[in-house]
Amino acid sequence: MLKLQWLQVHQFRSVRPGTRLTFSPSFNVLLGQNGTGKTTLLDLVAAVASSDFTPLQREPFDLEYDLAADTGRITVRVRNPPEAPDGSGLSMDIVVAPRDMAWPLVIRREGQQVTVSRQDDTSDVVHERIAPEVGGRLWLVLMSGGIAWVEKTGEGTAAVEPLLAMAREVSAQAGLGRFDEGLAHFERLYQVDLRLSRRAEGVLATGTGLASEDLLDGLRKVAAAQWGSPHFVLPSECVPFLHDATRLLGFASAEALLFPLETQPQGRYETLALGNLELSFLGAGGQRVSAWHLGYGQKRLVAFLHYLAHARAVVIADELAHALHPRQLRACLEQLGPRQSFLTSQSPLLVDGLTFESAEHVRSTFVLCRREDDTGLLVWEDLTPEAAEDFFTAYRAAPQRVGELLQARGLW
Repeated sequence: MLKLQWLQVHQFRSVRPGTRLTFSPSFNVLLGQNGTGKTTLLDLVAAVASSDFTPLQREPFDLEYDLAADTGRITVRVRNPPEAPDGSGLSMDIVVAPRDMAWPLVIRREGQQVTVSRQDDTSDVVHERIAPEVGGRLWLVLMSGGIAWVEKTGEGTAAVEPLLAMAREVSAQAGLGRFDEGLAHFERLYQVDLRLSRRAEGVLATGTGLASEDLLDGLRKVAAAQWGSPHFVLPSECVPFLHDATRLLGFASAEALLFPLETQPQGRYETLALGNLELSFLGAGGQRVSAWHLGYGQKRLVAFLHYLAHARAVVIADELAHALHPRQLRACLEQLGPRQSFLTSQSPLLVDGLTFESAEHVRSTFVLCRREDDTGLLVWEDLTPEAAEDFFTAYRAAPQRVGELLQARGLW
């Protein structure tokens, strides 16, 4: 899993220049009053963790960050100057060091020009033009750099396969966004478009929007048998996020329904577009409840479990505890597994469920957010070693809720 190691902000909106944050590979909890930039930081982390800066291409910024996994490390500095508000001046300086590659590559993207060199031999340089649609997408820049190296040096694809593998790992996080504090994700869940293609070797399912792999895999399992039906029925057993929601909400079963929109012949294949998703839950007595008729907190739970089906390595959730029962919140935290998470909550329920093994564990977990009174700048900072040690000493000394302890120490 590719995770965010650190982030340095040289320029971004009203954030204090020089801000540098280090992150835990597991829980990262943002603490601060309203208006201190917690949501802004979550959105920035989403852009950096997904390495897609196209949503920011119309505003100036200058950022550095580091992504690492068992497969290697990628260090990036990305700039968008104020004189190029359309994103045409966006530049990236990238050092990519795959674990199984003998030498790191330095890739520089300036506008539509990519320059590639070995870190230990800057004289060995390759230049290549890239298409405008590459935009601010890091994985496309990595792939362009790797392909350019192979084409210009003749070394063969095997020489850069570890680099291309890391590019694919970055691309797996494409579309990562912030799980919001309301029901926006739940509503977008229904804006799903799927396409089936029936071939001799089986049915291929593809999708756009919030079409998670869970949904696509479930559809592949039932599509051939239900081809020609007025609707496709996916039982919850075929859709893991729906199966988890059924269990946590206390229903007996659930199903997803998709309806054919159009059928098109395509050579030897037949393609079928599906949409108008419906989700229904069934009680033990056989009563059927549409997901639209669930309670507010139940909808947020369903939406978050679906979000997790997309967010395989990194989770970014705003006000996660909002409207969730404590038992459901604990279940959501358990569902995070080995993912790296960036979370906020003004409810102590979130932080009260945390445990700590050391002062360094405390320090790596919390990010403090505030706004300077005199300048109006947003200040984001890690705990000092002294504050972390003070908190951990009090945490071990006497049983006390984490939220109360944070407030008593002036950290929240």
